[in-house]
Order: sequence, then structure tokens, then C-alpha cells
Amino acid sequence: MRILVCSDSHGRQDRLVLALEQQRSAEILVFLGDGAADAAFFAREPGKQAFLVRGNWDGPACELPLWQEFFVLDKKILCTHGHTSQVKFGPEALLRAARDRGADLVLFGHTHRPLISYEDGVHLFNPGSLWEDGSYGFVDVTGAGIVCRSLRVRER
Repeated sequence: MRILVCSDSHGRQDRLVLALEQQRSAEILVFLGDGAADAAFFAREPGKQAFLVRGNWDGPACELPLWQEFFVLDKKILCTHGHTSQVKFGPEALLRAARDRGADLVLFGHTHRPLISYEDGVHLFNPGSLWEDGSYGFVDVTGAGIVCRSLRVRER
């Protein structure tokens, strides 16, 4: 199953639309904050499941949760923007949260830098920033495991 993962659009809804067009096979859509208004259409995309979280840029009035979790096959996936876990200083707090919650994969944003890592039995994936350089990513979850990939939108 393919999961489209986007973060940090900061007003570049056009790039969110491009990422969605370029990953049509994705069955699950994840937006990791800082542009929640940009990503609101994700929740209305027919035939797709959407998970959206709030980022620091979205502000306290945003009603999205700070954390979301869901399962794909037998893998537990944890989603957050990352600012409350101080991800700019390293992934340690995210790894603790993943272990505490029994997560296999943590999706996060905030740093604007793509990251694919595997530590202590947990996959960490930051797709980067749609706003800054057009970075987004996808995760394929199969019976064989988890594969994360970072890409850039192909502008028209």
C-alpha cells in the first residue's frame, strides 16, 4: 500500500496538488503540518484515506491534532509535525515516542530537510518541505516491509 507524505507547504497548495497528481496510486494521504489550510482538500479526496496533523505555523486555532496514528497491514504508523519533539535537535524524542506507542514508522516534518533513517527498529521519514524545494515523499508498506522514498514535484 502506498502512502503519499507531504509537509511544510506554507501556502504552496499548487505543489500539494502536483504531488497528489504525481502519486495517484497512493491510497493514503498524510500531511504533516505547516500548511493545514493548503491540505484541507486531502480529506475530501475520493477513495483515499487522509491523516492531517497541525504544525507550529498552523497556529493554536487550527483544530487538527498534534499526533495521528494508524495501521497499514500490521505496521503502526505515527504522524506528527515534530516541533513538540524538538526534531531540529535530533530524533531522540521521536524514537522514544515511537517505542512508547509501539510504532514501526514515524512520519514528521518541521526541519524542511528530507530524512530517511532506521534506528532501534523504527523507520523515521521526513519528506522535506514542499514550500522550500518541492520535496515530498511516499512510503510503500508491503508484507516484506517498509520502504520510504523522497522526491521533488515536477513543476509544469
